[in-house]
Amino acid sequence: MAELFFIPIGIVVGIMSGFLGIGGGIIIMPILLLFGLSADQAVSTSLMFTLGTSLSGAATHTKMKNVNWKVAANIGIVGALVAQASKFIVIYISGRYDWLLNICLIVLLSYFAWGMHKRKNLQEKVPRVINPYVALAVIGVATGFLSSLLGIGGGFIALSFLMLWQGFDSRKAIGTSLAIIIFVSAGGVIGYGMQFHLNYLLGLYLIIGAFMGTPVGAKLTAKFTSEEIKKIMGRLYVFVIASLAVDLVSEFYLPVLKWLSLSIILAFLVYLLITISVTIIRSKRAKPAN
Repeated sequence: MAELFFIPIGIVVGIMSGFLGIGGGIIIMPILLLFGLSADQAVSTSLMFTLGTSLSGAATHTKMKNVNWKVAANIGIVGALVAQASKFIVIYISGRYDWLLNICLIVLLSYFAWGMHKRKNLQEKVPRVINPYVALAVIGVATGFLSSLLGIGGGFIALSFLMLWQGFDSRKAIGTSLAIIIFVSAGGVIGYGMQFHLNYLLGLYLIIGAFMGTPVGAKLTAKFTSEEIKKIMGRLYVFVIASLAVDLVSEFYLPVLKWLSLSIILAFLVYLLITISVTIIRSKRAKPAN
């Protein structure tokens, strides 16, 4: 019953998912690989987990009126179709040019980190590009392709583009991003399920944890200002960039550095939990006594 260990992992990563609007695959994937799962098993299991986090998180954010379902459906459907169509590219790249993928992700995440830092006053519903429909199409393509390639829901991609190109505020971007992941991860799970044997038991335990943790993270967004959430997102990108850079070095020089790469991501998770805990404690102390 070693799989039971993945329930608390699902809870912790689920909290982060609900709070930041990402599926959590970026953390689950390296954990699954280090536990000995093959690449295809890790990708498919990660997508099952992100489907669970996105369903749970989107449901909670919908109640909080943080989801634009029209935008989510448009991007999500495009993303799901691209994820299926890009399988041949994924098969060709995977295992051959992983280092090139890391470089592309570092460049993309650097743009997101810069955007979060530079544009301090993002206004909701003010498009950042000339044609918003072109923006939706590009977001869908990028989200779907990276989802298929990395076994992630693509939430951190969709989230950033929603804020930087579509002008969504932090909470609306988080909720809508989770709704987008539903479409993309569901398409990925179906696609992989038709080609590979999925570890449904392991996926179920992760999803159980996700359903417990994600609503907690979603509700915690109400305790932070939009600017505070945006700063935390920017720090997430910095941690991920550092992790990818270390992973890139491990590909050519020191394979043992893959553990350091995972440790950097886990360090952000610890930082996030501490930040949330401190904010909750401060808010309780700030309440006037009855």
